Amino acid sequence: MVKRITRRGFFASTAAALATSAAAAKAYAQGGEAETTKRAIEKGLTKESAEIVEPVLPLELDGNVYQLKSSDDLSPLPMNPAEDTFPRVDYKKSYSMPPSTMGRQMGQVQTIGQPSMGYEMDGNVKVFTLIAQPVETEITYGFTKETYKIIDESGDYSAFKYRPTASKKLLGWGFNGICPGPTLEAYEGDRVRIIVKNELPQPTSIHWHGFMIPFAQDGATGYYPWNAAKPILPGQSHTYEFTLHQSGTLMYHSGFNVLIQEGMGLGGMFIVHPKRPENKIDCDVAILLQQWNFFPGNAAPNLMSMQAKIATFNGKTMPTLPMINCKQGDRVRLRFGNLSLLAHPIHIHGYDFEIVGTTGGPIPKSARYRESTITIEPGQSRDVEFVAWNPGTWRLHCHVLHHTVNMMPNAPMGIMPPEGMFTYVNVKPSDPNYDVKSLNAPWKFEGDSWTDIR
Repeated sequence: MVKRITRRGFFASTAAALATSAAAAKAYAQGGEAETTKRAIEKGLTKESAEIVEPVLPLELDGNVYQLKSSDDLSPLPMNPAEDTFPRVDYKKSYSMPPSTMGRQMGQVQTIGQPSMGYEMDGNVKVFTLIAQPVETEITYGFTKETYKIIDESGDYSAFKYRPTASKKLLGWGFNGICPGPTLEAYEGDRVRIIVKNELPQPTSIHWHGFMIPFAQDGATGYYPWNAAKPILPGQSHTYEFTLHQSGTLMYHSGFNVLIQEGMGLGGMFIVHPKRPENKIDCDVAILLQQWNFFPGNAAPNLMSMQAKIATFNGKTMPTLPMINCKQGDRVRLRFGNLSLLAHPIHIHGYDFEIVGTTGGPIPKSARYRESTITIEPGQSRDVEFVAWNPGTWRLHCHVLHHTVNMMPNAPMGIMPPEGMFTYVNVKPSDPNYDVKSLNAPWKFEGDSWTDIR
């Protein structure tokens, strides 16, 4: 039972807590021992403090009962900020080259802006290798001289030019030399083995996000007795192995010190194709949503800020991010996974699409619906499909407007070029003589018929 706290008691307990923190910090700063800190804490718990029931965390595991009930056990531990360091990269260390499976397109999914990754076979087991390591990469090259060569700002438009944008490097954490990590592909029913080597400056692990697997294989690790395992120490390796009992667009990311490690970019997508696909997909694309913030002139992410100023598709932005290319008549599947802090409403121009999948797998036909915007919450994935009947170079972007441009200054911004979560779906017309920009082109509406193409 929790005692009701009066208004006077609330303010008194708040003041006591502040006094406690200040006294404890002062005692530690002056070199006081743990006993000094403890007396400062006890002094802060005055008669005016609200009476709080001691928390109890009972857990029975392996015949042992774990619980927190002693006030002595709940005293805060002193922390030395000098020892609580956060090294991001060791420049004296030699890091491994990507495994030989990088660059092999052994599946059907394109992860735009990122190289593909294959696997090796050990009997009937597909073996993937992931090396967790610091990665330096370009989020964008900015609007360079080469970019301006293809932009026409002549004539009267010369007074309204795009604001120049600078390049932006990322010193993050990733797998196999890229950030985010490569997209893994397999099929429902496959047995997979993932060998993870840790070259980070701190322990790590991998949580298999959305997978139905044995507890011992999920890398949500830590130091509590109920965690399945401890994380992988720097310089060591660990092997995960399990059978894929589902299909869908899933993800993987760090399962240890998640705020820092996932915030540094340590994640990727894992596509599990169904045994019996419903449709043949001609253009299958994976897009991972992430956000970043940086101190000025610094390539290392600022992990404490909730005001992310850079939003990316697969760790890149326009004009560095490639567009999606397909042909008129292709069936297109777009797979979105969100490892960012915020929800993102992704919108396509010129089409509507059918929402066909979630993190939980395919959506039954009776529950599907058509939209032109799909919101993906943090930790979710969504699959959409459409037939590319409408030729043109159509925008695909987050509809949070700040996420379509980057580095928003508190100043007049001028004409801002598209960056951020922004790319194009380029649908090449089947007739090579068809001019998509001509007002007289013989355009035919087929938007109601594409869902019948099964």
